[in-house]
This record gives sequence, structure tokens and C-alpha cells, in this order.
Amino acid sequence: MSTNIEIEVKTLITKKEYEKVLEYFKDIKKEEIDQTNYYIDTKDSELRRHEISLRIRKLNGFVMTLKTPLSEGLLEKSQLISEHEFNEFISKNIFPHGAISEFIERLYIDPTLLVPQAELNTIRISIPYEGCILAIDKNTYAGKTDFELEMEGSSLDKARVLLEELCEKIGVKFTENRVSKQRRALIAHNKLKA
Repeated sequence: MSTNIEIEVKTLITKKEYEKVLEYFKDIKKEEIDQTNYYIDTKDSELRRHEISLRIRKLNGFVMTLKTPLSEGLLEKSQLISEHEFNEFISKNIFPHGAISEFIERLYIDPTLLVPQAELNTIRISIPYEGCILAIDKNTYAGKTDFELEMEGSSLDKARVLLEELCEKIGVKFTENRVSKQRRALIAHNKLKA
């Protein structure tokens, strides 16, 4: 299992602004990936009550990641799982064993109660930017599409300043977005079910 601290600042943008950002970076070397996140919780949101998010990301394999808040950023614990473990969880609700399931059990949450709640696909373009990483995301979930810029850095202040300055330079409105992809996907998914 790997552990990482994630520090990022985000802003939602319109499709027109997204196209403007892509145009601005058209001549810059960038990496594009297509990934799908499966967001997980109990039916009565026990993880969310503990301010924990859990996902399985499908991208050249499968990685399960649990995130907990820190005073600045999020602590991420990640565990590789096999395609077989992923399929067993999605189709039969057999939660993969390992450090993450052990952590969840220490919170007195039964991992067998965890279920996939929402799915979100992201086409992400990543660009190194001023010692940070800029992610330009197109997200699709529950019949919706949104666009987001994320600046990941060594401190919230640095990431915020760089993202604000970049948005101003390109002519994109910056409004810090504190609603995670997971939360947006869950809200949209629950509206579909209602």
C-alpha cells in the first residue's frame, strides 16, 4: 500500500472555457489519459460521515484509494487490486482484502456493507506548470458532463495563486470549487434514482 498527501485547488469551468484552455496549451507537451472512478460507500454513507472517500480507479489496472482530510490537503492510501478482485466486488459485492479493508474495520465499519454508489469517467490532460501539475478534466457521470481545472502543488496557497493567475491570463473565471468529483457524481446519481 502506498501513502500520499494530495494538495490541490480546483475550479469548474464551462465547455467554452475548457476549449479556450486547450487552445492556450495547444503547443505544450501534455499527457492525456482516460480513467473511470467507481465511488464506494455503505448505503447509509458511513464513510462520508467519517469524512472519508473511497474509490476504485480503472486506469491501466485497478487502484483502490481511500482519502481522509488533513489540516492541508488529503491523506491518500492506495492499494493495487486485480481485475478479478474488481469484478468480484462490482458483480458479487466481495470487498478486496488488504490494508484498506483493515483500516475500514478499525473504524467499526463492515467492509461487506460497502457498495459501488456512482461511476465517473474523466478524460484528463496533465501539464507540468510552474513546479506544479495542472490537470484539465472533462468529467462524465449520470448523464452529465462538466469541466474542471485542478492545480496540484506543495501547498494550498501556491496552488491557488498559480491557478488564479493562470485563469486570469487565459480569461477564464476562477471560483474555487470545494465539491469533489465524488460528491458531484453521487448527487447526480441519487437524482437519477429519485
